Amino acid sequence: MTVHAQTTKEDLWAKWAAKDGEHAWLEEVEGDAALSWVKDQNKNAVEAIGDPSSTELYSRVLSILDSKEKIPYVQKIGDLMYNFWQDASNPRGLWRRTTLASYKTAEPEWEVLLDVDALGKEEGVSWVYKGHTLLSEHGAPATRTLVSLSRGGADATMMREFDLESKSFVEGGFQLPEAKSRVSWQSPDVLLVGTDFGPGSLTDSGYPRLVKEWRRGTPLEEAVQVYEGEA
Repeated sequence: MTVHAQTTKEDLWAKWAAKDGEHAWLEEVEGDAALSWVKDQNKNAVEAIGDPSSTELYSRVLSILDSKEKIPYVQKIGDLMYNFWQDASNPRGLWRRTTLASYKTAEPEWEVLLDVDALGKEEGVSWVYKGHTLLSEHGAPATRTLVSLSRGGADATMMREFDLESKSFVEGGFQLPEAKSRVSWQSPDVLLVGTDFGPGSLTDSGYPRLVKEWRRGTPLEEAVQVYEGEA
């Protein structure tokens, strides 16, 4: 009988410590070397197992996702019911709303606030809707929100202030450039923002390390720091 030596935790740690830095180039997630490696692995996978989009299962799942019989899940804002909807005709989606009475019917009458496919065509950008951050004050009607959009579904998003009454982006309103931002409303005219403020403002993984108070009508560069996390 062959007896194998038991591998200890210390053995494993020593093994990986010896390889420290071997794949450091992959940490630059948008670097040419990392992206080239990913493309090669994708190509190898498709050659080995085939293109999943040509399978019966893929077609079946896609038909379910595109079905107009899906339940339109909603978020209640004020007296209206809001829904983000995607189907074969609207692959990037429609952000829309209806009344509760209409929602209870077999065929609700939807009012479209934002057509992401149309916005992408108008601006020449492959926008993907990533949700919104609502200004919600106790006792006051919610009329403003920050819509998050990403290029092609990337983690980094651009945020734009949106008026729920006019169903349009606010001219001269709050707008955050593309980054892995985090934001919340402190008041109608003040945001608490975590974003890319320049060197030293992000963690190693590219997420915000600083939180700043940004007042309406002032440059983002003048936002006042209120919190700092570890690097």
